[in-house]
Amino acid sequence: MKTILRGGQFYGRVLEQQSVSDLVLVYSEHVGAARLPRHSHEQGYFNVIDAGVVEEEYGRRRRVCAPGMVIFHPPGEPHRETHHDRVAALNVEIGGTWLRRLAELGRALDRPAEFRDDRVASAGLQILREFRAPDGDTALTIECLTWEILSASSACNTGTTRGTPRWLIEARDLLDARLDEPPTLQSLARDVGVHPVHFAAVFRRSYGCSVGEYLRRRRLDHARRRLAETNLPLAEIAMEAGYADQSHMTRAFRRFVGMTPARYRTFLGFKTP
Repeated sequence: MKTILRGGQFYGRVLEQQSVSDLVLVYSEHVGAARLPRHSHEQGYFNVIDAGVVEEEYGRRRRVCAPGMVIFHPPGEPHRETHHDRVAALNVEIGGTWLRRLAELGRALDRPAEFRDDRVASAGLQILREFRAPDGDTALTIECLTWEILSASSACNTGTTRGTPRWLIEARDLLDARLDEPPTLQSLARDVGVHPVHFAAVFRRSYGCSVGEYLRRRRLDHARRRLAETNLPLAEIAMEAGYADQSHMTRAFRRFVGMTPARYRTFLGFKTP
């Protein structure tokens, strides 16, 4: 029998808690060896391991979580933990506003994920630093970084191609290559040699979203990445990503990211090469 933890509840001693833009950030500590019972969380969350090593069992899988790692837990995921010494972590619980934004983009936070020694793990460590030393820009910075982590964690963003028909992989590659001039569903299905109705059904089953949702997500991902990694003008990035113009890109960012592209670039300035 598993325990279900409600919103804002985490095992261990809570040292500090903050609320930021429909996120609940809880820094918790476990002192000494412990084995937590099998449990799940009502809300999805990710945590940033700050100290100690955690052995987790989830489903039939097992993982070892070390300092610096970011681990995403989908809502209702049963898991248990074993701690051999002191463990401390920042837990970031995802509120309804974020879930609605992701749902509109065709993304589902329904699979576990883990990140170590990469850009996503760096975003988690930056959230931890902001949590410890907040200033006037902390809320927006945490929003940007959370978007990076949830984008990487979403099932639609990490779909597997195992067992996927060759024609569907070709279609996806065509979509990725034509963000600036996306084909119609009819022409795309014709190019890969299948009926449009069959194409649409198999695409959603394989990638967890419709073709239109996939394009919307890829545009936003491309623009977000270029804003963080380059100093290109906003109008040029909008054109690259397939938006009608800079205003179109700005509306998409305000809707899904909660700020304009210019502000997003400002608050991710630390990542710019």
